[in-house]
Amino acid sequence: MSAAVTPELILKELAELWTGHGKTDDSGTLRACAMTLLIAADEEEEASVLDEMVMEVMHAHPSRAIVLRIRDGADPELDSRVTALCWKPFGRRQQICCEQVQLRSSEGGLVELPRIVLSLIAPDLPVVLLCRSMHLFALAGFEPLLRMADKIVVDSRRAPRAFAAMELIARQREQGHVIDDLGWTAITSWREAIAAAFDEPATLAALPRIQHIRITHGKGKPGVEAFYLGAWLLHGTGMRAGVEFTTGAGALALESVELEGEGVRLSFTHRDGVMQYRAEGIACNLSFAVESDWELVREELGIQGHDATFESVLPGAIALAGG
Repeated sequence: MSAAVTPELILKELAELWTGHGKTDDSGTLRACAMTLLIAADEEEEASVLDEMVMEVMHAHPSRAIVLRIRDGADPELDSRVTALCWKPFGRRQQICCEQVQLRSSEGGLVELPRIVLSLIAPDLPVVLLCRSMHLFALAGFEPLLRMADKIVVDSRRAPRAFAAMELIARQREQGHVIDDLGWTAITSWREAIAAAFDEPATLAALPRIQHIRITHGKGKPGVEAFYLGAWLLHGTGMRAGVEFTTGAGALALESVELEGEGVRLSFTHRDGVMQYRAEGIACNLSFAVESDWELVREELGIQGHDATFESVLPGAIALAGG
């Protein structure tokens, strides 16, 4: 670890940051913090993407953001940067500010990070860890950071192998960690659209006759979204098997879902931001939103405690991916 980077130095820089704001801002600054948000990412991830995500999330969930940028290699050198993230709510002169600490280290320097991060956590407030790299999530040296968090949010969509990513999430949950997955959050609109269709009495009456589910995903192998949706549908229909995954032509993770059985064929197709629903004698369009990464994170941060539905679906999704 670089001798120049210590918890005491970073805390001093944070204090000076707010002192400076108090001297220069005539309209006043409201310092807001409802949690500590740890964000871990591979260093090669574009900085502007992370900066935008942090700023957007702060509007709904003001936090002390500690961003960890981890590079390959054993070089233990660590560097840090402290900044304020400020915005003015519409119609107000007073600005709201949150603080951000960026720490850059190598995988070899991970052993030093927990001591520093622990000193920077905002006291008496929840700690949420957002891990955007499944590679980092799997490292043994990352475990001390997991233990600091009240809640962990990972993004298995970024993993090269869906089965390995979901299995790792399950193993870590067995260790007592509260873990949610943006891969699951990303299919919220699909689940809402399908559930809304079954509010129709005619569609609900057809539910017991469904015997086969076909999910069409984008080019390449099915991702975690397809497996999560398939497992959720099996759970909801009471079926034990009968999910088929087919490859479509587009770039979307999910393109369509078809539910079939004796005298039953229901289809859901996502096109241009609209969910098209078709059934015998029924045809309608449902509103549908493809959310950005920061919108998914913001949604997850609004969920308190365990997600019972995700917990029940995860084993089934792993079984589908492993089959």
